[in-house]
Amino acid sequence: MDFGEELNVKLFRFSEEQKKQIFKLYDKLCEFYKVSVIDIKDSPLFQFKPIVENKKFVPEICYLIESEGGSVFYLYIVTRLITYHKKYGNTEIEVLEIWGLKELDENYENISIYKKTFADHIVGFFNIFDIHTKDDSEFDKKFCILGKNKNKTLQFLNSKRRKELIKKFPDEDFKLEVKNNILSFGLQKELTNSRALQISKFLKEM
Repeated sequence: MDFGEELNVKLFRFSEEQKKQIFKLYDKLCEFYKVSVIDIKDSPLFQFKPIVENKKFVPEICYLIESEGGSVFYLYIVTRLITYHKKYGNTEIEVLEIWGLKELDENYENISIYKKTFADHIVGFFNIFDIHTKDDSEFDKKFCILGKNKNKTLQFLNSKRRKELIKKFPDEDFKLEVKNNILSFGLQKELTNSRALQISKFLKEM
């Protein structure tokens, strides 16, 4: 099924403005990668339970992305429901986001990496899963590193990934998770072409 036919099926639930945004994103991605629209069930998404089990975070469209160098990963256009609590009731709005998955060559068990908050600096002293790289104090101060298997977590966080990918990613509000050999990476922010290209570049080089 080509892109147009696939979208005729998938885009009916989006607004006209959202449809334009999705088409523009597809065109932009095609400038850099080979892009195919595939059925979500044919991607590794369902091996990644934290996404599947989140009822307010729903992947709607899946792109299979292939780079010239042979790197393969998946991008998902996701709808997220955000609830605003107000004095006279709650209001929900729907926003589009972009998230990516990539199958890794090894099983790293469970890993989570994100920018530390003030609370993380406090509870980190008591968190048995909080891991430190030892040779990169700047990274340790900036990011929270959680992993069940310390050796595998540090193996994943080799020098290249820390210095050339994670620390150089232009938006520190990313969320990176690994479940066995599946990497999830994204920004809990509204979809833009720029953010999609940033995430794509990260996954391509990972």
